[in-house]
Amino acid sequence: MCTTIVMDYNGGSVLARNLDYEVPLEYNVLYLPQGYTYGQDLLGNDLKAKYKALGLAFYNYDPLKDGVNEHGLVGCTNYFHAMNIHADHVDESKFNISSLDYLNYALTNFKNVEELVADLPNIRVSTKDSEGNKIICPDFHHIFVDTTGRCVVVQPEKGKYIYFENPYKVMTNSPSFPRHIKRLHKCMDPNNIEYFKGAKDLPGGYDPVSRFIKAYYLNKTHVKPKGTREALEASYTIMEMMKMSEGMFYSDIHQYHTYTRYICAYDTKNRLLTARSHNNSKVYQLSIEALEGMGRTAIPFKTNLEIEKFDLNQCIKKTE
Repeated sequence: MCTTIVMDYNGGSVLARNLDYEVPLEYNVLYLPQGYTYGQDLLGNDLKAKYKALGLAFYNYDPLKDGVNEHGLVGCTNYFHAMNIHADHVDESKFNISSLDYLNYALTNFKNVEELVADLPNIRVSTKDSEGNKIICPDFHHIFVDTTGRCVVVQPEKGKYIYFENPYKVMTNSPSFPRHIKRLHKCMDPNNIEYFKGAKDLPGGYDPVSRFIKAYYLNKTHVKPKGTREALEASYTIMEMMKMSEGMFYSDIHQYHTYTRYICAYDTKNRLLTARSHNNSKVYQLSIEALEGMGRTAIPFKTNLEIEKFDLNQCIKKTE
């Protein structure tokens, strides 16, 4: 259960997401340099990074959950459950890959959405490798945005990836993207959103459909930011309103609480990662440019609440 929005501003876009998870979880920032081998395809060939990428990962493992590359392409993964979305065997005429590695593959191989979309017919997503062994292939779909502001949702279907143009600039979880749009139009007229009574009629649930409608409305009606900082501020404000607090939802399967573990926001223009944890409202930032010349680098950030005392000396100076 995750929510993602894209906030456009003059000259760029910010992609922000809440990472909601139902089991104990550790995460960190991860930098993948050019030439780094981050995995293997399903035929046993190495997967190498053509371009540098920076994002967030679990337990210092290579698969990124969200990230930005050196050309400003930004993307993330959200959970997506549906029937028959992956094949159970490879197709040697295609590029065979697990869904676990697709985000890394996209961010380290393409400069923009146009290149990414053109490559989709070549992709085969399978739950088994060329020798018939089962591999980790989670139920994911993806959202991408580039420096032009073009945004698409990439969704699995019968072993291949299909895409949808996404002018709504939102993604949550199942159902399929077209069904989300149909339900959005049943709730409001996106072309006449000013007539929708958001304070009274906006869905308050945390199911994927309710979150999609709520995130769209909040994103669409927010004052348009002029630059990167305003877009980041707006994105964190909206994602905080979409946040799941610890204790709201209990998973009987995992015997643990589902809640928002982190909020992050990426800027296409400045190739910038920003992130904050569930408990610590302080936002940390890092650019790909700052990591120039470094190898694979894992970077932790503080997840516990930080409280800073008022600087009384500064207060006294201002009152004199």
